[in-house]
Amino acid sequence: MEKKETYRKYIFMGIVVIALGIVFSTTLKGNVESLGNVLVAVGGLLFIVGMSKKKKEEKERDNN
Repeated sequence: MEKKETYRKYIFMGIVVIALGIVFSTTLKGNVESLGNVLVAVGGLLFIVGMSKKKKEEKERDNN
């Protein structure tokens, strides 16, 4: 079984969390609007972590 790149997991989870945050902040206004904003921020951080891991893995692959 092939080893999947770890950055893909972070990017995918970031996209999912951002999507949930957008849903919470737009459709479920009132009670969970602030939770939606927090989820968008956390998803953005996960996306950034995934992109930095991708860059690091590509550098390591190019050096070898």
